[in-house]
Amino acid sequence: MTTRRLVATVVAMTVLIALLSQMVIMQRGYVHEIYVLPQSDGRTWFEWFDWYSIRLARRLVEDKTFFETLALLGLRGLILTVCVPVLAFVAWRRRTWAPIVGFVIVLLFETGLAGSMKLAMGRQFPWESWPRMGELQSGELAFPSGHATNVVALLGYMAWYFTKAGSVMRKIAWGTVATISVVVSVSSWLIRTHWPTDLVAGSAYGVIALVTVIALFQAAGLNPSATAQHSPTTRP
Repeated sequence: MTTRRLVATVVAMTVLIALLSQMVIMQRGYVHEIYVLPQSDGRTWFEWFDWYSIRLARRLVEDKTFFETLALLGLRGLILTVCVPVLAFVAWRRRTWAPIVGFVIVLLFETGLAGSMKLAMGRQFPWESWPRMGELQSGELAFPSGHATNVVALLGYMAWYFTKAGSVMRKIAWGTVATISVVVSVSSWLIRTHWPTDLVAGSAYGVIALVTVIALFQAAGLNPSATAQHSPTTRP
């Protein structure tokens, strides 16, 4: 990852998070009447986006069991249970702590980023506040979604560390992470554990943590196999 790409990615994700935070604040946390139109109290559809999204999810899904299972793919404990043994084995085989150290850095970084915003914003979850629109109260932790952050940051790190730049496996790995991220986010929305803005912001924080650690590893030369391009085979 070049410096220009790192800066561009971080700036883009930061701007996105800022816009989403402003959107959450503009929603003002409450709804007077369930079926009132936005124009009737001076608010726009933009401000009502989350509320109408959850209302749609309530209509689409009655039995939440299947989607509750899919949403568990973003559970930090489950990801750690799968990834840590793999990283420990690779660290032992390669005689280096780099795989585990990188994973821990990503974990701490994404937890710090998302956790600090959760505490600062203090937004209620849909299942706590419905039909209110996610009131902003001290101690509430809906915004951003930790599950969405975990998938992008932690699984993204695994996808990057174990594949070579420019390889087919790298493309497949990125596609797999993107698919899991979408599945977790859509499932969380359908079972009403998060507002859509929570999920998008969580994914953005995950991207920031991931690209930062990738740039750190590249600068330190800790995982050359993940950054070296395949050279074409030549014949004498």
